[in-house]
Amino acid sequence: MDQDESDPRVKRTRAAIIQAFTALVLTRRYDSIRTADLIAAAGVGRSTFYEHFRSKEAVLLAALDPVLRTLANAALGRASKVQVRAMLEHVWEQRGFARPLFEGRAGAGLERRLAALVLERREADSGPARMAAMAAAAAQLTMVRLWIAGAVPCPPADLAPRMLACAHLLAEVC
Repeated sequence: MDQDESDPRVKRTRAAIIQAFTALVLTRRYDSIRTADLIAAAGVGRSTFYEHFRSKEAVLLAALDPVLRTLANAALGRASKVQVRAMLEHVWEQRGFARPLFEGRAGAGLERRLAALVLERREADSGPARMAAMAAAAAQLTMVRLWIAGAVPCPPADLAPRMLACAHLLAEVC
């Protein structure tokens, strides 16, 4: 949390916790993973865990940061179709464990984080800007949810331009 991100020890510890989370989420449902399980799997002490992350949800956000950053860039029209397609291909390959992460409480947290990333990149924080960022985040994550659930089958190459089209939701907002 207040750690020096450039310190190699901090990077190693955070990576160990994120790797432990990834290993756990591949074998168990997200909702059944307790923070104590994550601490044990990472091989760190409880206080060490809390020096780096506030909660299991914070680890989820860190683990999905590359996906969320790609989506934020897409929402702003700053990502290429190739980048978005590559991210979608990765999510599709992991769809079995990704599905529950994009739903319920975890999905709501992802949506809030994605909207915050969009706002950070826009450097705007007015009411209309927040509303537009939240709309873009909701639109993108709804598309991902429907897609990985199989409700709207299409190849990643067809979905990528639709993810980029969310930039239109932000076009008129300062």
